[in-house]
Amino acid sequence: MNENFKKTVKQIMHAGLPVPRFLYGPIRGMYHAGVWLVEALALLRKWVWVEPVLRSACRRVGAELRAERLPYIRGKGNLEMGDRVNLSGRSSFYFMSGMDDTPEIVVGDNVFIGNACTFSAAASIQIKSHALISACVRVHDNDGHPVDAERRRACEPIAAGEVAPVIIGENAWIGAQVIILKGVKIGENAIVGAGAVVTHDVPPNSVVAGNPARQIG
Repeated sequence: MNENFKKTVKQIMHAGLPVPRFLYGPIRGMYHAGVWLVEALALLRKWVWVEPVLRSACRRVGAELRAERLPYIRGKGNLEMGDRVNLSGRSSFYFMSGMDDTPEIVVGDNVFIGNACTFSAAASIQIKSHALISACVRVHDNDGHPVDAERRRACEPIAAGEVAPVIIGENAWIGAQVIILKGVKIGENAIVGAGAVVTHDVPPNSVVAGNPARQIG
């Protein structure tokens, strides 16, 4: 009885209603209409909410911004975006507190930033024009906490000497889930393979991958 019951439930779970072929066209049309509606609502949200709020929160936002969702911005710092920046999904921009100078994150023209990226600046992160940043990339110009354990226990902020700016060069392509650590300069036209951990400078026109990232092309 128990086995028959399980078999019946399994058949029900895998069953489906037959769809006559003459309904394919209308169903496909309803699907495309739904996609159009979602896109239209996203565009309306960009016009009336995302872009106005983002422009009020940033030092500068250029023309032809494309932002699917409002990014998460935490801390006091200067966020600047050039023309035709494309923010896919939702990313986070963090500015560390307790710094002598105001931290900044500068995004150049025609930059694409994928979903769920994180940028943490205590000094400066610069993303040059035409760079492509894939999903879930993390960029830090600081360690987040002091290296010394006693200072961490005392909840002391990071010191100025523990911070080093990060530069992602023009036309660079950063693969998904890459981590770029403080003091790194990614050269122009360079490619960083998915999942790499970049601890040293990447030469222009090169390909790096691995943990730690090494030049492979």
